[in-house]
Amino acid sequence: MVRYAIKRFLIIIPLVLTIVLIVFTLLNALPGSYINVLPVYGDGDALDSVLSFFNANNSFFTRYIRYCYNVFFHLDFGRSANSFSFVDSLVPYTVTSLTILMYSVGITLFAGIPLGVYSATRKNRPGDRIINIIALIFSSIPSYSMALLIALLFSLYLGVLPIGVYSPPTVKYIMPTLTIALGGISAIARMTRSSMLDELEQPYITALRSKGLNNRTIIYRHALKNAIVPVISALGGLVSKLLCGTFVVELFFNVRGLGYCMLTSLGSRSYHEILGCIVIMTVILVILNIIIDIIYSFLNPQIKLQITAKRSQEKRIWDE
Repeated sequence: MVRYAIKRFLIIIPLVLTIVLIVFTLLNALPGSYINVLPVYGDGDALDSVLSFFNANNSFFTRYIRYCYNVFFHLDFGRSANSFSFVDSLVPYTVTSLTILMYSVGITLFAGIPLGVYSATRKNRPGDRIINIIALIFSSIPSYSMALLIALLFSLYLGVLPIGVYSPPTVKYIMPTLTIALGGISAIARMTRSSMLDELEQPYITALRSKGLNNRTIIYRHALKNAIVPVISALGGLVSKLLCGTFVVELFFNVRGLGYCMLTSLGSRSYHEILGCIVIMTVILVILNIIIDIIYSFLNPQIKLQITAKRSQEKRIWDE
């Protein structure tokens, strides 16, 4: 399992480099982009020695190599529009977006899974129908419309939550987190319900009931343990969707995160800031998806058996 985790984490390097190359190419093709005049040679560092040895000129490929070297070896994302080092402002942006994302994922799991279990155990009853209707409505509303509805409810009509960057840190995260999490709760609840219904129809559930186990033990100790595996497998795509939902939500609620920074940088054509935000968001998404894959491999016994069988086969080939 350790080897499996190491292999999964090694995927980060080529994946991030490929995504940065795609975005770097697109920004380089824009007219008037100062990516075209990005300096290739630095201050006599190790990369300068390599480029000088190969007599590398100021080309697109060498500019890409210089940018990746500065980012991944020196954490130098270039200069922002106000001529300050962008990494100084990138750290608080990243912390803000990660905070909103973690709160959203936590609320999504802790609310969506129990709702899905409740709905599955009361199939075709009024509670199941109400949860399905509400989940369908919330999953159909886009994030910008949900942000507007939540702002109208909590700020304008109830007056309990302010909007703005000068709000207290614990308060300014409430509405963005709730906006992003509502769609996730609907998706998790529907996936959990579908998975639980499949598990409750399995023969081993009938065998457990014939042994006299109470319904609560069967549901939460046996059925949910197996039903949660497909939900975890779909969590990676859901996390990506939640993180992308922060773009408009952060700008709407004036929360200074990566989404806010990226959208404002697009308007001011600050390409170093756009590249920096994309690099950080790519790393976050890849790492989170790999962590979810590792958790899924622990929960799914089939993957454990495949890894064990593959390792036994490799050992047998090596011995021969």
